[in-house]
Amino acid sequence: MDVTWPLVGRRSELEVLSAVLEDADGGGVVLAGGAGIGKTRLAREALARAEAAGWEVEWLAATRAAASIPFGAVSHLLPPAERLGDDRLDTLRRAAELLAERSRGRPLLLGVDDAHLLDDASAALVHQLAFRGLAVVVATVRTGEPAPDPVIALWKDGLARRLDLSELPPSATAELLERALGGPVDGVTRKEVGRITGGNPLYLRELVLGGLESGALHQVDKVWRWRGKLAGATRLAELVQARLGTLDEEARDAVELVAWGEPLGVGVLERLVGKDAVQAAEDGGLLVLERSGRRVLARLAHPLYGEVLRAVLPLSRARAVAERLAAALGAGALRRRDDLLRVGAWQLEAGVASNPNLLLEAARQAVARFDHELTERLARAAVDAGGGPTAVRVLAETLEWQGRHAEAVAVMDGEPPAQGAERARWASIQAGNLYWGLERTAEAEEVLQQAALAEEGGEEAVAMLAWILLFDGRLLEAVAVAGRVLDRPQAPAQALVWAATAAVPALGSLGRLSEALAVADRGLAEAGAHPQDLPWGETQLNLVRCQVLLGAGRLAEASAIAEAGYQAAVADGSSERTGGWAGFRGLVAKAEGRVATAEAWLREAVALLDEQDPYRFMRWCLAELASVAALAGDQEAAASWLDRADARAGEANRYFDPWVELDKAWVAAAAGELTRAIDLATQAADMARASKQYTLEAAALHDVARLGAPAGVRRRLEELAGLLEGRLAALLASSAVALAADDGAALDRVGAAFQDLGALLLAAEAKAAAARAHRAAGREGSANASQERAAALATTCQGARTPGLGPAMPLSVLTPREREVAMLAAAQASSREIATRLQLSVRTVDNHLGRVYAKLGVSSRAQLATLLEVRASR
Repeated sequence: MDVTWPLVGRRSELEVLSAVLEDADGGGVVLAGGAGIGKTRLAREALARAEAAGWEVEWLAATRAAASIPFGAVSHLLPPAERLGDDRLDTLRRAAELLAERSRGRPLLLGVDDAHLLDDASAALVHQLAFRGLAVVVATVRTGEPAPDPVIALWKDGLARRLDLSELPPSATAELLERALGGPVDGVTRKEVGRITGGNPLYLRELVLGGLESGALHQVDKVWRWRGKLAGATRLAELVQARLGTLDEEARDAVELVAWGEPLGVGVLERLVGKDAVQAAEDGGLLVLERSGRRVLARLAHPLYGEVLRAVLPLSRARAVAERLAAALGAGALRRRDDLLRVGAWQLEAGVASNPNLLLEAARQAVARFDHELTERLARAAVDAGGGPTAVRVLAETLEWQGRHAEAVAVMDGEPPAQGAERARWASIQAGNLYWGLERTAEAEEVLQQAALAEEGGEEAVAMLAWILLFDGRLLEAVAVAGRVLDRPQAPAQALVWAATAAVPALGSLGRLSEALAVADRGLAEAGAHPQDLPWGETQLNLVRCQVLLGAGRLAEASAIAEAGYQAAVADGSSERTGGWAGFRGLVAKAEGRVATAEAWLREAVALLDEQDPYRFMRWCLAELASVAALAGDQEAAASWLDRADARAGEANRYFDPWVELDKAWVAAAAGELTRAIDLATQAADMARASKQYTLEAAALHDVARLGAPAGVRRRLEELAGLLEGRLAALLASSAVALAADDGAALDRVGAAFQDLGALLLAAEAKAAAARAHRAAGREGSANASQERAAALATTCQGARTPGLGPAMPLSVLTPREREVAMLAAAQASSREIATRLQLSVRTVDNHLGRVYAKLGVSSRAQLATLLEVRASR
């Protein structure tokens, strides 16, 4: 594919350059920075803008090859027939005049790339042009490189302003990446690409082009993903190898050791290679030394160096490096938290891993970092080293997280631990794989029932049973079984967190909101107290807490949790956690009515869960994508997403069956099959009621009302309003009652309440229905006011199309200017204030306001504010 690289993240620098172009006498600019930082790109942009503004522009690029030739860099700008004399000063004067003549009276902008490489004569000429005001100079120089005196004098003498360019911030790197690729990039890829390239545009460009060439960077459902090592076998290797080529063998040895061991204590490094080698590597710009408390640590000067070295180092060399590091660090006390993990990983790489206890502890630490690949390798080595059933269980657990359930079950096809907590943990992992991977529900439950009878550790088996009951759609059983753990004040941390994770969504679906949130708080406190032992605990509990708040209509809180969870998952580099949170961000956006945003997040979820979906969330995400596409009016995409969801219909996780059925209703509605849509939404409500998912039942019944059949659901919604905690259930019931009665005033109140919750699509539909009801009753002014609010709300819904909005998007009854005046007047601005703000006459403002009053049926600013639901700004 063709990749174009826009200029991003340089707004302040561009403002300086624009100021230079606006004032030809204002001096030039010298752009300074490291290699690949974007100096040339920025200078080229300045020349392009100058040329568009009517300047004469010239470009010269200095090179090392031409640095020994007088006027070598500028020779192509001088007339071929012009003989320059031997007198240096006369030659400089004549050359400056010749260049000035080329501009033909227009201001001249001279771009000089790599000015630090100019030969002395060319450098002096550039200085003369700037000094005499014959040209404005925009030059680039590389930081840390010696430059000719005339070039230094450009900023020293005030002839040009020096701008030191820094690396692009992460947000700008992410923007550049997505704009270059022409589409969204998943969060983990964005973060890792930003980390490795360190904000260097050249490194980013080479990484992307190399990834495209190798196929490592590719699209999954229109979301760009990187799979595999980022720096291996890419064009970047040549850049890094060129830097390494400047080092002697000992200094390169130091760099390789740090590449595998960073951050590495300088004392350890000096014992391995000597002080001189460390100093040489630091002087060569490959290593940096930094203080951390009382220690001095060695790191690579750029993250890219380590990625490339680890990717291209020959296997024998890599094994030797790892063995030296393992021996050097393993000889110490291993006091720091990650020492065991590092030594275990090095021993594994070197092929000398033999201590099962060390390998198991290293595997546990790798789990806490969500590094499944390393965890699996360490666990397999522990099994081979005689780690016994515990090592087998750790291996099966990491296989489960990767969705490789059949492998996990096969690994555990041996003798389990005889008794105790380890046997219960073994049973929990075995049962989870039997249920989610092989759908052998009865067998999974039998394994857990047996393990629950144990005197020690049985709580974990009970908690896992509660989790399986939840996902199997048996909510009352899940709550009861989870209660056997939650009711114990001294329940083990793992068991309590698992039990809470099962109980929270079950209680929330039953409408017991305050109880669900209290259990979530207790579980989160326990998970937060044991982050190393329960790395997934906070994620699991926050996911179900988000779901419960979403079902209760507390959208702002749900959105905040989803945003924080997503950012934390991205920071940890966990694809499956990021995918889960992307899905929930999509659900929140859908509930808010932002359909395009919802589609983007759900696409990312599907892309990230494509390979790792241990708990079978993919079907739900696909179905939600289908309904979002339907709401956006894309029938073809909706049908395609739904087909993919249906292809997974046999998977475990029956909890989401009613949700999927409700999504089908909206796909049918998008196809114009409203009767079928109503039937499907009714069936979804029946399924939800049968499984005791009362909050979902209420949502499904309200969707029946939205689709055009409110009379048949109002009574059950009123019953649910008395059963479910929170504002939403009562509001859904009021909405159905108002729709059934065609009560315009009540629908206006419902719309305002939905808007207050942040459910803007539901608010827009209610206001549109109110407008139709008012108009049918002959209340034209009220109808216009409701339609005006419906139109304003619909614009926030990113093109959503529903039967409730009508056959066409609600249109404003006011002209754009009338709406401007109306909104300001509703905020209690006087006619004179409005006239000043909009640069109109007071009479014109009053005329506009009169037409607004007539259309909306009001006679005062206060009435206008009430109808438009605008609060006074003063």
